[in-house]
Amino acid sequence: MSTAENKLSLVQMIVESEDKAFISKVLEYARSLKKEKTTHWEEELPEYVAEELRLSIEEADNGTDPGIPHEEMLKKFRKKYPHLNL
Repeated sequence: MSTAENKLSLVQMIVESEDKAFISKVLEYARSLKKEKTTHWEEELPEYVAEELRLSIEEADNGTDPGIPHEEMLKKFRKKYPHLNL
């Protein structure tokens, strides 16, 4: 069954139902799933990785580590991985 068919079937079940408890549970479940999806990707990283990212961003922002220019990195990666068509 396609996603569109599943959505239509779900909507149809809800519209046809007169059971308030069922409708409330479906709504509560849908909201809980939506909350799970709205977590920021950073929250899913291990703490040590997130800390390294924060430090790197801070260094780039205050100029302590100027980093490597984007075009230079692209040149290196294009040479190393020509099949990626970067």
